[in-house]
Amino acid sequence: MTLAAAVALFLLVAAEPTSSDVPAQLTFEDAVRIARDRSPDLVIADADVVASRAQLQAAGAIPNPAASFTAGWSSQCTDPGCNVPAYAAALGDQGAVALLVTGQRGLAVDVAAQGVRGAEASRVDAQRNLEFEVKRQFVATSVAWRSVGYGEREAARASEAVELARRRFAAGQIPAGDLERLEMLHLQIEQAVDRARLNHEHARILLAQRLGLTDGAQTFTVVMGPTKSADPPPRLAATTLPELLALARERRPDLAAAQAQVEQARARAELARRRVIPQFQLQAQYAQQGAPGGWFTPPTAGFGISVPLPVFYQQQGEIGAADAGVISAEGNAAKVRARVVSEVATAFATFQATQRTARRAEERLLALSRDVRDSVGAAYAQGTASLLDYLDTQRSRIGNEIEYLTILQVFWTSVFEVERAVGVSFVP
Repeated sequence: MTLAAAVALFLLVAAEPTSSDVPAQLTFEDAVRIARDRSPDLVIADADVVASRAQLQAAGAIPNPAASFTAGWSSQCTDPGCNVPAYAAALGDQGAVALLVTGQRGLAVDVAAQGVRGAEASRVDAQRNLEFEVKRQFVATSVAWRSVGYGEREAARASEAVELARRRFAAGQIPAGDLERLEMLHLQIEQAVDRARLNHEHARILLAQRLGLTDGAQTFTVVMGPTKSADPPPRLAATTLPELLALARERRPDLAAAQAQVEQARARAELARRRVIPQFQLQAQYAQQGAPGGWFTPPTAGFGISVPLPVFYQQQGEIGAADAGVISAEGNAAKVRARVVSEVATAFATFQATQRTARRAEERLLALSRDVRDSVGAAYAQGTASLLDYLDTQRSRIGNEIEYLTILQVFWTSVFEVERAVGVSFVP
């Protein structure tokens, strides 16, 4: 098992969380923190960083010298006992000096260093995408929980209206049809509450998955925190599109990773050209047969150099492939830059539009529909308003509340889209 694989396995086992690690009341900050500390996606990205650093270490390694030694006997005559000892030794640098002199080691280190830079940027990019998914799912879960609470309150109100209608029907004040319509509204609201509970449970399970929990989502509920209203983060509310674009060009990790790939490809192309220089090896040898006073072959020392001659092939294939890699990396970086501009502009436009819609609903529509429903409900309870008017305002109020919660979720999702597009966190 390699070092990187061992580290990845250790991190994955150590990071495996259970629902007991999660607070019973999960806040927005808790969710982001747990995701950063525990996500398997980041464990994998950390392992990639470890592997790239190991490759950097390997790229900077100097080849170990090679040594050999032999011992034997050499016969000077045919008589027994006239054999003499023979020794030979050799030492070679395995091209270590050539790597340093030709600069190939430095270029190999540059290639690996850009790989580390790219892996570290990819790790930040993995965290960027992870946090977006966690934040989006947290808001979806909190909105679903808020829908359950609202539905339960409306179901209780509808139940009270049915009880009042039953008393009025028993007193002969309303026809049976009015009571049946109110009972049907009550049942419809209860059906909606059951659907809201199911949606909330689905959202909670998905959030638990985003957090990397291994035993479901049985122990926590969410607290809306900064996402409870349509008030945007102050930093985002005060910024402009040009400022966001400039920030994105500076902070987007995928853009940094793409640029690292360009630099790595260029260093690899230069290394391919440098390898045209023959990779010579230095050698030293020593040999002797016999011993002082009876040398068969006197001690002999020699020094040499072994040089491959680039007569038939001069790395044309490797150079061509490396040049193509540079073109590909530069094209990919250009695509990423264009995508960054498009994503930032789209996300910011969506944020501005959904902010207006959410604030309008929050500041005017909800209060107006609530006041109308309450006044008509009071009038109906006193017998001065018709059932149809009451049902209409009640359904309008419920529809407006559901629409607002949907808009609120879309608004905060657009905030997180801006965060992901720019590469910075505005919340928290």
